[in-house]
Amino acid sequence: MCTEVREHDSTDEACESRGTEACSLHELQSNVVAVMITQRPAMAEESLRKHCQRETEIIRTMNEPLKQKLFSVYGSLLSYRRLEEAWKCVKANHGAGGVDKVSIEAFDKNHEAYLNEILNELKTKTYKPTSVRRVYIKKKNGKLRPLGIPTIKDRIIQQALVSVLTPFFEENVFHENSCGFRPERGTELAIKKVVSRLEYEYYYIYDFDIKGCFDNIPHKKLMKVLSKYISDGTVLDMMWKWLKAGYMEDEKHYDSMSGIQQGGVWSPLAMNIYLNELDWEVSKAGYEIVRYADDSIVMCKTAEDLKMAVTLVNNVLQELGLELSPEKTHEVDFHKDDFEYLNYIFRHLHKDRNGRESYFYGPSPSAEKKFRQDLKAITLKTFSKSFEQWAEKLNPILRGKYNYMLNSVKAWKDVSEVLKTHGKEMKGVPVKGIYAKLDAYVRGRLRVNFSNRGKKHGGQRAGKMLTVKYGNRFFVCNMELVSGDYLLRKLFYEDLTPEVYMSNRDFEKARRKITKSSANRKRYFAFAYAK
Repeated sequence: MCTEVREHDSTDEACESRGTEACSLHELQSNVVAVMITQRPAMAEESLRKHCQRETEIIRTMNEPLKQKLFSVYGSLLSYRRLEEAWKCVKANHGAGGVDKVSIEAFDKNHEAYLNEILNELKTKTYKPTSVRRVYIKKKNGKLRPLGIPTIKDRIIQQALVSVLTPFFEENVFHENSCGFRPERGTELAIKKVVSRLEYEYYYIYDFDIKGCFDNIPHKKLMKVLSKYISDGTVLDMMWKWLKAGYMEDEKHYDSMSGIQQGGVWSPLAMNIYLNELDWEVSKAGYEIVRYADDSIVMCKTAEDLKMAVTLVNNVLQELGLELSPEKTHEVDFHKDDFEYLNYIFRHLHKDRNGRESYFYGPSPSAEKKFRQDLKAITLKTFSKSFEQWAEKLNPILRGKYNYMLNSVKAWKDVSEVLKTHGKEMKGVPVKGIYAKLDAYVRGRLRVNFSNRGKKHGGQRAGKMLTVKYGNRFFVCNMELVSGDYLLRKLFYEDLTPEVYMSNRDFEKARRKITKSSANRKRYFAFAYAK
């Protein structure tokens, strides 16, 4: 499958069948803006032929063992400076200790001696990985996700190796539509790619999720894929030992028969290398894939293409030794079906009275619910804090959540600008009203907390009575609390200040009040004159 070379003619036919529009999709992805949108201008036949040939050569390289592999990787690790840089990265992540019970703080007190000890073990090749410490975290569906926490020493060596491997794989191996756990890539780029394809009518979608991806990757198949790109036997042997190190749970050791310990520094890179085979196989067949870690969608233009894409994905995953999660896998016809991806919901197409197609997209209901739950847990009325303390505690949380949600608006802004240059109007409309609603929820929670100051009982009713005393202007200007609606408007007006923002809000509120009262009077007198 992935390690074999398929017929090159089939790739040329697939690329030609997609036409000028699809081929220019990949051509535009060579720069920052073009990576998120397809291009429709007519291309000369010779230019199109050369582009498809170039794309075929890239795909051929990805599915064959590279002629220029990575050699002498292990020698790059034998540097105190590299280990020191790796330690700084590990320290910045503020992780917990492993089974040896050595914490970040304890390691930091004598880090020079520890790093010299690690360097000596690597030079003498006496380094042996330690079992990871098994812990569990709750998932959205209530189930538990197992995590493996390596020791600080193992994490430093893994980080050093990742820093050596990442530039090579980013430049020569990874597919451009892989967005998760990669430098300068993330959710924002993934949403832009989905929106850009919807704009060019990729309405038939296969939304799939790999069941327990980290836990079920076969070790031998993973090593076979790694050996396509790495020829350093010492490094491959070290990776094999990481896979077989096992884990400790309830003071008992368990062997690892399959999977990569989720929680290790090298785990995301290893998973991306393994699933990169899927990316290129789907792309070689002529379909559009967008993948963030193990959460992927394949987008097609026709229902027939969707059926073939479903078969292809299932066959590739079967050869990779992976299974799909049935409850998270769906076939979507965007003409009538909604779909969710990365906590964003895309509402299906609808037409207005003039026949114009459009669709709405934005943060999913589950993301909004999670926002409210998290804020409720940290703003209980029994918590006593000053205004400055509340702002200091809530602002990093609110800024992170709002910035994630605003990726949908950022996608609309960037994609629509590129579409305008080609005379095309964007169909997608991001949902914007949710941010003001969430702002109101946060302020309401804080007012309830304020109502409990100096009293035995405070609550919703008492909090509502503080709306005048602690109005919206107080939270935005005086308390300097992060506002989602303010961040939304700042995307379009970079020089917008909180004072100007609140003045505009007050003006809009007054205008709506006048307009509403005028409309009511007009309806009343129309009814009276009719009588």
